[in-house]
This record gives sequence, C-alpha cells and structure tokens, in this order.
Amino acid sequence: MEKQSLNTPLSLLSSEKQKGINSDFSLEKIAKNYVLFEQEITKVEKFYILSKGLARFYYEQNNRQILTGELKPGDNFGGISILLNDTVSIRSLIALEDCLFTTITADSFLKLCKANQEFKDYFTNEFGKCMLNKSFAGIISRQIKDKEFSLPFFNRPIHTIFKPSILTCTIDTTIEDAAFKMSKNSASAIFIKEKKLGIKGIVTDADLRKKVLGNNMDIKLPVSNIMSSPLVSISADCQVFEAFLTMNQKDKRHLVVHGQSGDITGIINEKDLISAQVDSTYLLIKTVKSAKAISDIENIHSKLEKMLLDPIKNGANTEYITRVITTFADAIIDKIISFSLEKMGKPPCKFVFLTMGSEGRGEQTLVSDQDNAIVFEDTNDNETMKKYFDDLSILICDQLALAGFKYCDGNNMAKNPKWCQPLSQWKKYFKSWIQTPAPENLLNSSIFFDFRGTWGDIALADELKDYLFKSIEKGSFFLRNLAENTLTIKPPLNMFGKLVTKTEGERKGSLDIKKAMLPIVDFARIYALKNAIPQSNTLTRLFRLYTRHAITNKEYMDIIRAYNYMMQLRFLRQITTLIDEEKPADNYIYLSNLSALDHILLKEIIKTTEKFQQKLKGEFARSA
Repeated sequence: MEKQSLNTPLSLLSSEKQKGINSDFSLEKIAKNYVLFEQEITKVEKFYILSKGLARFYYEQNNRQILTGELKPGDNFGGISILLNDTVSIRSLIALEDCLFTTITADSFLKLCKANQEFKDYFTNEFGKCMLNKSFAGIISRQIKDKEFSLPFFNRPIHTIFKPSILTCTIDTTIEDAAFKMSKNSASAIFIKEKKLGIKGIVTDADLRKKVLGNNMDIKLPVSNIMSSPLVSISADCQVFEAFLTMNQKDKRHLVVHGQSGDITGIINEKDLISAQVDSTYLLIKTVKSAKAISDIENIHSKLEKMLLDPIKNGANTEYITRVITTFADAIIDKIISFSLEKMGKPPCKFVFLTMGSEGRGEQTLVSDQDNAIVFEDTNDNETMKKYFDDLSILICDQLALAGFKYCDGNNMAKNPKWCQPLSQWKKYFKSWIQTPAPENLLNSSIFFDFRGTWGDIALADELKDYLFKSIEKGSFFLRNLAENTLTIKPPLNMFGKLVTKTEGERKGSLDIKKAMLPIVDFARIYALKNAIPQSNTLTRLFRLYTRHAITNKEYMDIIRAYNYMMQLRFLRQITTLIDEEKPADNYIYLSNLSALDHILLKEIIKTTEKFQQKLKGEFARSA
C-alpha cells in the first residue's frame, strides 16, 4: 500500500550495490502539516524513505479519508506510483511532524528496478497484495482499462460496465426492514425471494418513494405488497444500446442482469449507464495520446462535446465532467508540445507550460479557449532563450487552436511575448501586481494566480507559487484590494430580491451564469491565497479551507451546493446551444426556460453568494 519496510527492499541489493547508490540519495526536510503528495494529481518525482518524524498517507473519497496509514522511520513512499501508476501519486501524504526524508530520483529508482529484478519484484508483489483490498483495487481500476473498453460505448457488452451484486430479502420481510437493508448496503434495489420459487420480484428506491411514501403506506406490511413482478431482465452479453432500448421501451430505471446459464447476477440501472458513458470519453483521450500528427487531433474538442451531451443531460456529477474535460485538455497539451518540440528541437533550458484561469483551476466547461503562459529558467543569455520560447509558444498555441481550443480574446496566451518570460520576470510581474493596486494588475492577478504547471519542469511552477505566497505575506494590502475589487461584481439580484436579466439586445431575458458564479470562485481564491493553499481548483480550495477551519461546516456545505447547482445549469445551457440552437456553447441562462422550481432555487443560491461576499467584506475590505 505505498508503504514498505526500509530494510526489506534494500536488503535485496548486494552490499556492493547498496554502497554504489549511496551517493544517489539526498536529504529533504518537510515541515509539519505539509502535504507532499495529493492523490491522482501530484507527480511522484522521487522515491521517499522516512528517516525521522511521522507522516500519514490516505485516499480521499467523497470528502472522507480512507485507506489510511502512518509512515514511520524506515518506511517508504512512492515506489508503486513510480513503477505502476505512471508516476502519479496513488494516495496523498501529509507530514504529521517535522520530517526528514532520504530521497532518490524516480529515474534512479527505475534504473534500480531494471537492474535488480528482486528489488523490482518486491514492489510488484506489494502491489498485488494491495489489489486484494477492494477499495485500493477500485482506485487502480481507473488506470487499467479492459481490452473491450476500446469498443464504441454503445457496442460494448453489459458485463464490461456491470458489477455483479445481489441483495435479497424474503417475501415476508417488512417494507421497513427491506428499506433498512437497502440503505445499509447503499443499494438502489433489492430482490425478493420465495423459498422454493427463488427470486420472485424486485423493489427499487423508486418503489419506496412512489408506492410507500407517496401513498403513506404502512411500512410494517410485507415488502411483496410493493414489489415489481415479473422481472425485466437482460443478458450480461447484450450490448449497451440494448439496455438503453429496453429501459426506454419498458419504462424501467433498473434491469435485472442474468448470465449465460440464466442465473440472475445483479442489477444495472440508469446511473450505471450514464457513468459508463462518461468513462467512454477516455477512449478519446487514448486517441489523443496515440496521435502521430496534428492532423490526427484537428478539431477533436468537438468530439468531446458530443460524447458529454447525454451524461450532462442525464445529471452526471459536474465535478466529474470538469475533471474529464481537464484530463482531455491536458492530454492534448502534452501531445501538441511533443509535436512542437520535435519541430523546434531540444529546448535550450528548462521550462514549464502553465495553464491559467478556468483551465488552470481544472474547471473548463464546453466553452473552450486558451489561457496559458511559459516560464523558462534564467540563464546567462535570456535573450536567446526568449527567442526560442517565443517561437515555440506560437507553434503550441496555433496547434491548440487547430485542435479546437480557440484563442483567448484577452490575448492571455504564451504566444503573446509578454506572457513568455524567464522566471525572474514572472516574479517581477507578481511583485508589481501585488504591490500596485491598479485595476489591470488586479485583473491579471485574478487570472494568472490561478495557475498550474501542466507540462515541463514543474519545479519552476512550484518556485513561482512559493514566491507568490511569500509576496502576499509581505503585501499587507493586496488581499484587501483583491477583495474590494471582487465586491464590485454584484450578484444578479435587485433590491427586491428578484433575479436581474438583460433588458435589451440579443441576450434579452438572460443572465450570465458564469458571472453569477464568480463570487464563489473569487471567494475561494482569496481565502486560498491567504492560507497558502497551493491547489487552484475551486472545490479543492474550499475543501482545504474547511479542513483548516477557515470556513464552517455549514458554510462549506452551502457554498459547494451553490457552486455545483450553478455549474449544472451552466452545462445544461451549453448543450442547449450546441444541440437545439446549433450555435457555439455559451453561458447565458434564460429565465423563461427554467422550471418554476429552478427559478426559485437559482434565486436562493444567488442569495447565498451574497452572504459569502459579505464574509469577504467583513474580513478584508475597508470599513465603510
């Protein structure tokens, strides 16, 4: 589980080899409470052995830490991630005390594995043991795709997206006990058994809502009173499109799945199909990764839009959708930079390609434009370096446009020579923006401070991030200026608490949902900068703020619900423009198209954002 005894793996090396690698190891001090790695995000560039202190590793799922454990002196971290997970950290690691680690680079670790089979086998064997843990196996399964996964989604057999699982109760079980059993097992349905006749029927969560709660039925009655029978079933070998058709024709949200022998193996529901369809977008990512020329990925973004239409329409988790879009965009950037370097030749010095704005936050929607920059290391000849990277930037941005990522209207792209600079110049930019509260500087900080290193030497991005936090500590008025600038963005509500829409022009009767979300994004950014939280994603920032008690549990729940609700409306609007209006996606919500319930919810959600602006005003802004 990403943790092994120090003596065990290294003892597999001969004394001579152990002496030979001593010079490859370095010492690294890590301060208490510092998060070294974040699951499925951080690249593991070194193999870590804890020499002194105490650390904790964990996996987060639904804001809950699972698969936890402690790293004590002699334990190590990173081997499995480097060897078997494309150097992406499988789990998070945080220092519980001031720690001292002995480290070796990932390249050196891999060379050790290649030259010493027993040493390598130690980690692969540990990995095998970990895979016996269902939670761990579930994490890794996202990285390992079945061969059948390469089939078009609707042609894939049900068994490739179906997990066999049977929950049963007897025909005389009470409705109350059946519901309790479903809840305890997080199941959306339960099979009803009769002693000699086997499975007789099925009860779903919809049955409980409609038949029991809707009719105020006595929950002490036998569950057979509400079961559906006969069962509507489908073979595990049937294709996905047959499941969709059967659900539609039979007006069912659940289908019973049976094997070749006819035995029931479980249930598949609408949500399973929707989730699997979202997963199918990874096929497109695989297409990007295997591209041999820019022509192979020309306008490929439009294909992603089409693949995400149904999942969005059917209520797929918006956080998952944005994560898919971000992964897709990062894969394209990776491929295009590779193409560009093949044409330009080896870079003359280290550099990192930054993404910013919504892309930097990992919050891209179906409206896709470019916000990027290049940072290269300082040398004795920065002028020559800049000429190379200016040319490289033009090549990268032009190819991104060919792939479907339109140019930024504000010209905040690496191909703008102003945003292709050595690290020293970027530090000057940041210092100036923090110390001088001009409107343009505040605008730049709101865009450029939401950055992440996407390709290249990530250490340059980390150094710039560290410089940013240290500069903000010294710039006592910066956060106040940033907060006051944020407060100029008024939520679309009038003095009577009614939603305000455009009164004229092409967008008459609409409000900009992206702009309505800005107070939440700004709130998370300002508090993250204050608390030196390195992550740029809004939801991640809010979670980190919650764990550090910078916001209360109620505030956290209110703000993420508001964010997710508005993001869902935003996605639905975008697919409406793409499908019904056959226009490029936009962010304008027309109140006339909202249901009465959505109209009320949106108004209440926007009132919530006002409360968070007041919190900002109370903590950062000048007194009135």
